[in-house]
Amino acid sequence: MARVLFLDLETQSQCDLPVEGLVRYAQHETTSVICMAFKFDDDAAQFWWHHEPFPPEVVEHFASGGLVVAHNAAFERHLFDYVIANDYGFEPPKLAQWRCSMTAALTSGLPAALGNAAEALGLPVGKVKEGARLIRDYCVPGHLTEFKAGDADLMQRYCETDVVVMQGLWQSARPLTDHEWAEYALNERINGRGIPVDVAMCDAVMNYADEIAADADREITELTDGVITKATQRKARDAWVLPKLTSNHLKLLTVYRKGEKKISFGKECRAALLEATDLDPRVRLYLEYVDNAGSSALKKYSVAREQEVDGRVHNCLLFNGAQTGRFSGRVLQPHNFRRDAYGENEAGAVIADILEGYEVQRPANTMARLLRSMITHEDGLYWVDWSAIEGRVAPWLADSAAGERKLDVYRAERDVYVVTAASMFSMDEDDVDAGGRQSGKIAELSLQFGGGAGALIGMARGYGVVFEDHEASDIVSRWRRANPWAEDIWSDFDKAIARAVLQPGDETVAGRLSFMVQDKYLWCQLPSERMLAYPRPLWEDYETPWGEERRGATFQMSMTPAVGEPPLRRHARGALLFQNAVQATAADILREALLAADDAGLDIILSIHDEIVGVGPYSDGEKLNEIMLRQPAWAVGLPLATGGVSSGRRYGK
Repeated sequence: MARVLFLDLETQSQCDLPVEGLVRYAQHETTSVICMAFKFDDDAAQFWWHHEPFPPEVVEHFASGGLVVAHNAAFERHLFDYVIANDYGFEPPKLAQWRCSMTAALTSGLPAALGNAAEALGLPVGKVKEGARLIRDYCVPGHLTEFKAGDADLMQRYCETDVVVMQGLWQSARPLTDHEWAEYALNERINGRGIPVDVAMCDAVMNYADEIAADADREITELTDGVITKATQRKARDAWVLPKLTSNHLKLLTVYRKGEKKISFGKECRAALLEATDLDPRVRLYLEYVDNAGSSALKKYSVAREQEVDGRVHNCLLFNGAQTGRFSGRVLQPHNFRRDAYGENEAGAVIADILEGYEVQRPANTMARLLRSMITHEDGLYWVDWSAIEGRVAPWLADSAAGERKLDVYRAERDVYVVTAASMFSMDEDDVDAGGRQSGKIAELSLQFGGGAGALIGMARGYGVVFEDHEASDIVSRWRRANPWAEDIWSDFDKAIARAVLQPGDETVAGRLSFMVQDKYLWCQLPSERMLAYPRPLWEDYETPWGEERRGATFQMSMTPAVGEPPLRRHARGALLFQNAVQATAADILREALLAADDAGLDIILSIHDEIVGVGPYSDGEKLNEIMLRQPAWAVGLPLATGGVSSGRRYGK
């Protein structure tokens, strides 16, 4: 078996990596390597200082095509490509040789940070605690040029320990398949192309900071009927927001400070809460307005301006960033762009006003809606999204007669919201009016993953519809009767998960998926044969969102607990893992399409949820549309549809 090389670099630069981004950092004239720790397979860790000849055995490994593992491998890859290989005179490893232990951690449902992942796994070797101080002293802008007494030895131990921990993580995480590493490599190539942005527009937007903050406060006042009038009003925020959250939502906001449990609305906690699919739409809007008041949209323009290289912003997609295998946004955070973007003509007029410095109406809202338009290319852009991808995948995964009846609605290209409303209210489809269709739409979007009356009411408010409790409960009952496949598959998932946890090693089937507990993980095998991982499953007592004590299957969450606190755990509820499976299957379809688009020579620059964006003429968009309509070999019977091709010089709706 070919040897695997594990390595870790420590570098220094006057370039601020978090602010200016990885490409600028790697290309900066002051960026240099300090040292490297490395080890082959189970051999002892070795160490190299920058003033020594570069280790020949490492160069030979690169030249032979050997695999190279690093944590957040994009960093090491860029440093070898732009700095080390040039300085020491050898060919750097090719992209296909790189493997990323952070990707392996995320794929196994573990935290991304090396130390946190090691702690979650209970690995015997932890990171050196002085690491953060060493980075501050010797790596970041303004760094020291000479080691203090004892720090050189400490730096060596820090670097060597990271390599040992990395190998332990690599051996404990789920091995990715060659197909998955090909998908990872494609994502890195897309990151390398970068997102083309309007630099002049970004510069001009920065002049509207004060107006954006004031406008966000006005929006908060309107949303909360005057209960909260400023984004900084914490007591009023707590009184208005907290009653609208479930116990699971509150866990996402829980932090520990000096051993004391507190609720925090800090940036990371807000971001985690915004990921919750069952969040009250009013709370979601409030959090977005708070981000606007803190100039969230403005920060995206600022990041684009600070990190662009030749008009492109790089490394905006994190492969397998979510536990389901979906990509996550970073840097520009494109997954958080507002969907209610302006059309190209309207956007062009507003951007012209911004470039001239004219007054802009509702600047917080306007700048947020213009984020997509910031992405532009003179050769044109095209984008295609799947229609109701999760609504199609869910009944297909159920693999039942009732699920097939739901899929027949899509196959016949009927309006699923009208069909749902007609079934719910026992009426002819021709008699369903706009209000009835709206009720059908709200029910479809909020109820297929086990949501109850609260989820329906919350979703309805986001569409300007108000349901009383008894009305919502009635609609939930009607939707479930009209969609018996849903309750059946939730129940089947509950039973399969329970059997898997209680009988480790036995495979149990639910719909088109299977579950098994093995090697300290609850595994869920998708139709694509990709595996979802839920670490350290247990059969234990847990608390329901409504405060009731029950007993069932749980798993360890990837969120990192406070120092001294036990790992966070969550009930492996059938409807929750079914939602994960639906999102994961949709992600597999996206991955297949990206690979096919790459094989077709299309210049893909971005994917956001169920949408793919490329640079080129409309005809390239038509090629992409055809690719996205192809049914994967493992998805026989799944009807796919798209919204057609959109195009323009600016990305929009």
